[in-house]
This record gives sequence, C-alpha cells and structure tokens, in this order.
Amino acid sequence: MRNYKLWISSIFLLVLLIVIFVGPSLPFVDHKLKQTGVIKTEEGKFYLPPFPPMEGYPLGSNHEGVDILSLLVMGAKETLSIVIMVVLIRYLLAIPLAVGGFYSKWLEKILQAWQQLFSFMPPIFFVSFFVTLPFIFFAPDRGFRVIVILAVLETGRVAEIILQHMKETRRRPYIEAGIAAGGSPFKMFKNYYFPAVIPHIIILIINDMGRVLFLIAQLGVVHIYVTHKFMTVESGAYEVVNTSLAWPTMFSTITKDIFTYEWIPFSVIGAIALTIFIFNMFADGMQRFFERKYRTFRSDL
Repeated sequence: MRNYKLWISSIFLLVLLIVIFVGPSLPFVDHKLKQTGVIKTEEGKFYLPPFPPMEGYPLGSNHEGVDILSLLVMGAKETLSIVIMVVLIRYLLAIPLAVGGFYSKWLEKILQAWQQLFSFMPPIFFVSFFVTLPFIFFAPDRGFRVIVILAVLETGRVAEIILQHMKETRRRPYIEAGIAAGGSPFKMFKNYYFPAVIPHIIILIINDMGRVLFLIAQLGVVHIYVTHKFMTVESGAYEVVNTSLAWPTMFSTITKDIFTYEWIPFSVIGAIALTIFIFNMFADGMQRFFERKYRTFRSDL
C-alpha cells in the first residue's frame, strides 16, 4: 500500500520551501512591503486601508496598506527559522538528558520532576511569565533568550518521551542477546538502543515543529513577540515596537480585526493552520514509513 500522506506532505513541504526561498522574488510579491495610504478605483471610489481582498491585494491589506500575501511570503522564512531554532536547541538538550536518565536513576528523577513541573499548565502561561521578566524583556539579545525559553520549557517532556522509548527497546529480545554477547554499555547504546530510537526522534521533531508554531501563534494573540525594540515617542517616553515579520505578529490587532477586518486574522490563521497540518501529515507519513520498513526488515530475518 502506498504512503499517500508522505508523498502529499512532501510535495506541500517542497512548496513551502519554494515560498521561503523563491517567494520574495516572485512578481506578485511586494518584497519592499510598501505602505499605501489610499486607493482610487476606476469608478472613482476611494478606499482607505485596510483594503479588503481586491485586485492587487488577493488577501487584502493590513492597517498600513501593506499587502497581506506579501507579508505572509516575506515572513515565512523568519517564522520557520524561529521554529527550527527552538526545536534544534530543545533536542540538543533533550537527547543527552534522555540518555543520561537511561543510565542514571537520579537524572531520571530530575527529568520526571522537570516534565511534571511544566506540564500541569499550558506552556503559554510559563512562556508569558518568563519572557516578561525584566532581565529578559529589556535584554539586547532578547530574541535569543526567548527562543531558549521556548526550547527549555518542554525539554523535560521530550527527554522523558525519548527515555521511555529507550526503556521499551531494552525489553526487546535482541537486546538480551547483545548483553549476553558481552556488549559494553557504549556498544549497546551505539549499535542497539540509539538506532532503534532514531525513528521515534525524527517523528517527535516533526510533530514538535507544529507544536512550536502553534505556541508562538498563541503568544502573538497576547502580544508577546520574539523580537522587539524600544523607540522614543514625542513625549520622550519609550514605546515597544515590533521588529519581526513572523506570522504571529499579524495578530497584534486581532481583537478588533476579527469582527471588522476579518481577512487579516483569517489569512494568518490559514497560513499557520496549513503549515501545522503539513507537519502533522508528514509526521504521520514518516511513522507509517518506519513501521513498514522495520516490519519488512524483521520479516526478512
């Protein structure tokens, strides 16, 4: 039976990569993100931003008159870069911790406590608390610190899942055969445990990309962004200004747009939902691929 989910999601991922790397140079994309103050139609009508979907603005515009389709294309690279950095840091921490917990009881207890500590409430509450702390909120490298927080908060959960997969692998018959043959702990890990856990890690990584994207979308709704800067206003006070093109930043006016200029939030929601759906479908396809691969391998023995 063909793995249609893997094929279809792979095509969608290819399209997403094309949008990221080729999209800004496409003729219908305004890579300069020009602001338009007013539009006059051939009938003599005047439109003020935000413009509804119309010719030249297939998805409408935002409140500054910037084409939303262009914003989505130009912001795709930054959005996916944030997601990839969070997931990369998370697994660079989680994999060694899971291996350490497999061989050390006290480290295993630390992982369990870590996972339980940050699992009794949705991650958005913990992220909202930590990223608004003064030493993070006003830090020059705030963007990197927020990414680290996003990664670390769920590192315990990921490490615990990987650890459980390693424990399940330990109960398989061929592990006992390797131990009986005199395999050292390092050799057992290198030749038996880790190869068996790699497919699970790959699927976890793909699923986590969708989870991270959903989380930063939630943060956008409550006006928490990865990067910002402080600008002086006429009164002499400082104002926090968003400097990111990432998709969740377009939720900054969602409370008033959802009932009047609904094309703004729904365009972003559609882009985020489609991307998460692609990640989930790709993860399902990869899981089916690994299941068939190892089932066939075992049947050939």
